Amino acid sequence: FRDLTGTRHAIGVNSGTAGLHLCVRAAGIRMGDLVITTPFSFVASTNVLLFEKSVPVFIDVDPTTGNIDPAMLEQAVADLSRGGGDARRWLPRRIPDDYQSSDPQLKALLPVDVFGQPADYDRINAVADQYHLTVIEDSCEALGAAYRGKPAGTLGDFGVFAFYPNKQITTGEGGLIITNDDQAADLMRALRNQGRAVGDTWL
Repeated sequence: FRDLTGTRHAIGVNSGTAGLHLCVRAAGIRMGDLVITTPFSFVASTNVLLFEKSVPVFIDVDPTTGNIDPAMLEQAVADLSRGGGDARRWLPRRIPDDYQSSDPQLKALLPVDVFGQPADYDRINAVADQYHLTVIEDSCEALGAAYRGKPAGTLGDFGVFAFYPNKQITTGEGGLIITNDDQAADLMRALRNQGRAVGDTWL
């Protein structure tokens, strides 16, 4: 996968869900933080946010591509960053008490490459750069796809592939994270192994 994608790190995990969850942890997403994602996806891409008690903010999809609508995403990021009434229109109607933060922050974008077609990453990354947001690319269905000549999975800060039986390559189960972030890669390798330090043989 390093050879295929040109990334520095390829980290094997037991599922695409686990891969996305480790990306959420590495991005520092915590209770009450906001993460923009798409409602048109397998539930794993939302569950990994709920595991950390962060708040998924759903942005509708482009009816032509099925991927997150970049214009709507741009507006949502601007409104959420301003706060107040502008932000409230994007938030869930009810946020459970144990998911609430006194200072909710928009931390990341989690687009999904639906049915193997990458989302519009030029516009997604432009927004992420402007507002200093992490981009977690759910490429679980997109192995072998490309966006403007760049391999799927390399278009955000982290990319995740899956090897479930309905994917392009199957190992029965399994997943893989790719990234160029050395510190995040070390954290992910530790967390996939019960939190042990990288290279630690036991304790």
